Amino acid sequence: MSQLPETPLTNRPKMHTGVPSSLTTAQRWVLRGVAVADAPCGLWFLEAVAVRTGTTPDEPVDATVEELIARGFLVDTAAGLRLASIALRDDVLRDTPASVRQALREAAAEVLADAGRPAQAARQLLRVLPAVSRSARALATRLAADPAVGPSLAADLLLAAPAPGPADERLAWLVDVADNLYLAGRVDETLRMLHREVAADRYGPRQRAMLLGRLGAYYATQRPSLSLTYLGRALNQELDAAGRSWTLTMLASLAARFGHPDAAELVAAAERAHERSPSPGGGIRLALANASRATATGDLPRAARILREVDAGEPAARTQAIFLRVDRVANQIALGRYVDAATALDGVAGEIDTLGAVAQPLVTALDCVLRLSTGELAEAEARARLALAERGVALPAQARVDLLATVVEVLLRRGEVAAARKLLADERPTVGWPDDMQWFRLGCAAAGDPEPGRHAALLGAALAMPDRSMAPLLLVPHHGPRLVRAALALGDRQRAEILADHLKRAAGMANNALWRGVAHQVDGLLTDDPAALRAAVRLLRTTSARPALADALHDLARSPGLPPAEAPGLLAECAAMYTRMGAGVAGDGTPEPDGTTGDDACRPAVAALTPAEVRVAELLAVGMTKQEAARDLFVSFHTVDTHLRSIYAKLGVHNRVELALVWESRDEG
Repeated sequence: MSQLPETPLTNRPKMHTGVPSSLTTAQRWVLRGVAVADAPCGLWFLEAVAVRTGTTPDEPVDATVEELIARGFLVDTAAGLRLASIALRDDVLRDTPASVRQALREAAAEVLADAGRPAQAARQLLRVLPAVSRSARALATRLAADPAVGPSLAADLLLAAPAPGPADERLAWLVDVADNLYLAGRVDETLRMLHREVAADRYGPRQRAMLLGRLGAYYATQRPSLSLTYLGRALNQELDAAGRSWTLTMLASLAARFGHPDAAELVAAAERAHERSPSPGGGIRLALANASRATATGDLPRAARILREVDAGEPAARTQAIFLRVDRVANQIALGRYVDAATALDGVAGEIDTLGAVAQPLVTALDCVLRLSTGELAEAEARARLALAERGVALPAQARVDLLATVVEVLLRRGEVAAARKLLADERPTVGWPDDMQWFRLGCAAAGDPEPGRHAALLGAALAMPDRSMAPLLLVPHHGPRLVRAALALGDRQRAEILADHLKRAAGMANNALWRGVAHQVDGLLTDDPAALRAAVRLLRTTSARPALADALHDLARSPGLPPAEAPGLLAECAAMYTRMGAGVAGDGTPEPDGTTGDDACRPAVAALTPAEVRVAELLAVGMTKQEAARDLFVSFHTVDTHLRSIYAKLGVHNRVELALVWESRDEG
């Protein structure tokens, strides 16, 4: 058999990693243009950069590109042109004089900005700032204000450019930087910068008041007491009409949120100031204030109308738009509109990069609240633990406590009382309003302990909070009856009755099955009336609030006035619901008469896993490595690793051996 001739290789393009001296000027220029692009680019980009830099290549750009592709220097992909290798790109950039590289990047930024690609333009400018022309610095300022440029990138742009010299211009620049840093979630960096400027005292009293007001705004999710203090100090100093309007609307929105006793007067004063001198975002701040006041009194429908009607499209309102979106989601959850809330949360999560990463912890905490309310306990715990353990992320105090509350509540519902108590033992709730408001949800979680008296400080803060604002009480429907139950267990019937009155008032305003059911439930707890508890169960069956329904079934089964023959059936239904949710038999760690409790009875069901997690668990349980599972499922190693961490959290296992045992026994019994 004759040997086949080898395929000649001479006609195949070679991959280059150096920059040959034989290249023509036009070829060298095209390679530099593609290298500077930092991403696959089109012919239009190269031609526009050539025009912008005043360069006229000796040869047509398209012909030069074709020659470079044929010689193996360029690769034509679906996304555009790119250099054949990273090494070649590095060589081309090293071969490009610094002044030429700077001119190319500046031109690229202008071309991309004109083409409607502000984020790419901003990244180009960041490479050469501050050593650029006056026009490029003006472009940086314009891009930083573009909604399509994320807050973190905008802040970096402003910081990279030289700070303006005149005091008024420097102050405006400083406020822009601070707003963007804050929105980007770089809160500590924002506070440090503002504290330095206040200490430097380089501005007049009016400008100092503006800085104090900004400090007050940014402390809202960290230390509410400092927030109100700084805003109050700002108002007591010299302010022009616009500055007073901004400060008053901010103070009013936060005072209403924290249940300040003078919230009504502050909102009225802010409305008058805003009417005289509108400030950027002032309309949204006033809407947030009025919605908070409505929610504080239990009027959820009125709050929903206020939040729905306000316009968040104003570009100058960028720093407030994200909080409007968050409050809208919280209102939907409180009203039991869980499908709408889930859709809205997905929308906010998908826009975090442009809306502002400062909202990410708040969105995650709300996602956990939504899942707790609908009975997705394992998923809520897994998400909360991942957020708490994420490295390099400084969580606002409010978000951290709320996420911890999610973990504690799920542990107690699974019957893992010791683990929950261990987490609670490390917490020292802040004493005094308004900082103690941040501990409300952790107090609600602690109320699920079979011995609630162990957590007197947390419960004290939670039980008293609705007197100032009902907003925290209304976010999770089953927390109201839980607090009433805890107050009765502690012998504080008066407090239980006050809480019940709050919940009944909210139910009358909401007038939906969810809150009417909760109102009947707390009434039944106070009166030991099985008829009220039956009404609660009947109403809650029509909702998606599974934990609230399961708790109401449990309360009815334990009601002293219930005929004994009815209790076993109710307990069986209640136990089945708790099991499907991944909770313990009683849902709160309390053993039923047969003594069933602990990990065996409370381990989250395999049914809590998502379809993607089931596929990963199946492969890993039979001995595949994460790399093998990734290849088999056509996903990345990182995706498999993320699924595995969630699987461990949901199933309560810590290694592959435990996973395999759970997987083998999932169909038993």
